[in-house]
Amino acid sequence: MNQLFRDTVLVLYILGGFLMYQPEKSEAATFRLAELNGRSCLVQADGSPFFSLGINHIQNLTQREDVIDPVNACKQVFENLITWGFNTAGYGSPEPLTNLMPYFAPIYLTKNANYHSDKEFMYPDVFDPAVQERFREIIRYEIGKHDGNPNLIGYYWTDTPQWNLERARKTRETDWVSALRSLPDHAPGKKRYEAFRKESGATDDAFLRLIARELYRVVGEETRRLAPETLVFGERYLANDHPACVIEEALPYIDVLSIQPGGAVFPADYFDQLFETYQLPIIICDHQCSFPTAAYAKTMWQQMASEDAAGMAYSAYLDEAVRKPYILGYQRCQYIDVYEEHLGVLKQGMLQGNQAPYRTLVEYVSNANQRVMKLFDSECKRRVD
Repeated sequence: MNQLFRDTVLVLYILGGFLMYQPEKSEAATFRLAELNGRSCLVQADGSPFFSLGINHIQNLTQREDVIDPVNACKQVFENLITWGFNTAGYGSPEPLTNLMPYFAPIYLTKNANYHSDKEFMYPDVFDPAVQERFREIIRYEIGKHDGNPNLIGYYWTDTPQWNLERARKTRETDWVSALRSLPDHAPGKKRYEAFRKESGATDDAFLRLIARELYRVVGEETRRLAPETLVFGERYLANDHPACVIEEALPYIDVLSIQPGGAVFPADYFDQLFETYQLPIIICDHQCSFPTAAYAKTMWQQMASEDAAGMAYSAYLDEAVRKPYILGYQRCQYIDVYEEHLGVLKQGMLQGNQAPYRTLVEYVSNANQRVMKLFDSECKRRVD
């Protein structure tokens, strides 16, 4: 991307959007959902449709010891994101960046995420009033941090919780139902399980539904109470780790299905089936394809043969995603390289560890983002007109 074009993009964004994102704080939510002649869209306060393209985990940059001025660092991040064709700071963004552009805010409630080590991992007793109050405290704290920020798109809850009973048993040698069943007799979850077993026989799937119902009732009601106008994107489900009973219990409290898919090819049939079943718009909340480098042979996510191949995979994936009328956006995993020592893999960003860009990847991503936004804008303008 030449410098003239780069500067022009920044100026147009600043004149057309950046200033718009810095009004005085307001009680009203900035973003809402709308249907534009058959397409589900995020819509900004001025009524313009918004296809969210973002990058997650940007806090990994400002947490580095060599970054001594987070505010200026976030200004550089903002410039990079806009230059690369992104319009969103994904979840895990530093506060200075959330004051510059639209963003998602996470609310981590349970420690049953796919990435937790066995030592950290646990299934909480969601029937315990003390646990429920702890959930409410977390929600109050997190919403208090973001309340009134007009750049907030919406809230996520826990990242990649392990719901699927069979998968959990294979990877953790336990599951949520078994965890509550094994509690002491005086524990609220054990009492609820025994009562349900006497009532109906309590199959594991049926009791999993009750767990989901209770969890979502508590966190859903509190989130809605404190942020009634803000979009709720719910838990970020790992693809195929979301039993039907779980999503069905979440539906009264969420506006969007948030899915973290794997692989390098857009799973059209999977997403089509999700939308057909639940009739909620979908956001691809975390995804990427990686490639080996001279320093790191092992990388997180599906590894492609080369930087070119990863860039082409991104382009193809995004092209298919934007053509689905129920997809609200795509959030790429990782801004800057982070080596996950405990896993022995590189979590690959758009920038290398020395903050130099992966130039080939950046070129593919920038071109794909610009192409997709032109398609989205022309389609939505046509439909609005």
